[in-house]
Amino acid sequence: MQENVELIDRVPLSVITAREPVADNPWITERWRVAGVVAGEAKGGGKITRTLLRYGPDGEQYLWTGFALRLRPVEADGYYYNIIGQNPSLYVYCEHDDSGEPRPRSITAEYIDALSHAEVGNATFAVPMPPEVYRIVEQFVLVHFEPEEPRMKRKHEREAKRGSGAWDE
Repeated sequence: MQENVELIDRVPLSVITAREPVADNPWITERWRVAGVVAGEAKGGGKITRTLLRYGPDGEQYLWTGFALRLRPVEADGYYYNIIGQNPSLYVYCEHDDSGEPRPRSITAEYIDALSHAEVGNATFAVPMPPEVYRIVEQFVLVHFEPEEPRMKRKHEREAKRGSGAWDE
């Protein structure tokens, strides 16, 4: 790592939610989803606010500002496995209001934590990680991730390797 690179452990983010009409379905007339996340400092000093971005016959979009991705060294392994995967993602935790609208509460890049939230029934939405956030998470991982030492295989596998000459010098 270069000496002059400042390590960032907090990334200001905003969440975009969308309400979309559903046609030809007798049970629902609309669907809510988390459409994405954008990076950048929001006005309002960290207070969570909701602003209408777009309204039309094809639905509505809202921008939720005041969030931050906080990177923690103890979670570096989860960030690592997230960014080396095919679809690096951010995970938005939401609560649903009475109308079914997802109200974002926090954001993480740690996929193991996101899986835990989803398994217990919490609303967790995976969205693509913006490139500028990817670069910050990648730099954080390069500094804090320490790969585990490979574990020794079972006893019979070690003995098989010894017998095959794999352990001979």
